[in-house]
Amino acid sequence: MNTRRYTIPELPEVETIKSQLNKVLPMKVKEVHFSNVSDSIVKDKDFSAKGKELLKVERKGKVLRFFFEDELRVISGLGMSGSWRISKEWIDVKHTHVQLVGENADGPLYLGYVDPRRFGNMHFLTEEHEANWLERLGPDVSSLEFTLEYLLKLKKERPMKVIKPFLLEQNFFSGVGNYMASEICARAGIRPTRKMKTLTKNDLSNLLQATKMVLDDSIETGGTTFSGGYADAYGEKGRGVTNLVVFYQKICGLCHKSEVKKITLAGRGTYYCPTCQR
Repeated sequence: MNTRRYTIPELPEVETIKSQLNKVLPMKVKEVHFSNVSDSIVKDKDFSAKGKELLKVERKGKVLRFFFEDELRVISGLGMSGSWRISKEWIDVKHTHVQLVGENADGPLYLGYVDPRRFGNMHFLTEEHEANWLERLGPDVSSLEFTLEYLLKLKKERPMKVIKPFLLEQNFFSGVGNYMASEICARAGIRPTRKMKTLTKNDLSNLLQATKMVLDDSIETGGTTFSGGYADAYGEKGRGVTNLVVFYQKICGLCHKSEVKKITLAGRGTYYCPTCQR
């Protein structure tokens, strides 16, 4: 198995950060600081957050949505290594590229966007421009839009799609990343190499339930961190590795006997159990 293990934030990790941020909001922003290289991350600046009140944070897929007064928004995609940090003091963590300085009901508050690899993206947008931006995302896989009927529709419209790499397409499965895709296929008992046209209604029902199971387990444990990558808003690692059944595993966590196989699909490492997945 590959020993270089990095966790790219997926839906459970972003949901964890969202929940932590909301616990310290609302916040009156007094200053906004950008690093010298923040232009590689901040793509749009329709407004300045200085003097604005940050009311709440929501999430769609792997994207955080910051709601400011006056119907202003910030979209924050975490990329490969991005995270938001919460502090009562200036955040001097290396690679902090955007920092909101202000106060909440308890006193001084600092929110910092940390991103060592700078593959994340941030957009300061009006409500209308945010709506246009979000059109590129498909149904959030944790939402009521993600149904068996939706999966049956995708099977009809995209019959030749290979299921595992298809799960990574955010315009169809918003929120799913690489470790989740392998785990969903495993828990659904579906080989990652199968095409949509081969999946029965029962297979798709299993896929739906497997998605919920993977999400619930990972969110409950604060996301998933391997030896590097994701940390939550307080710099803590997620404990979701305890729930994994195939991803980076040597023996399948479902049957507890078969050796997990690794293949590459659409350029991404993919793990599956040859016994449990058909």
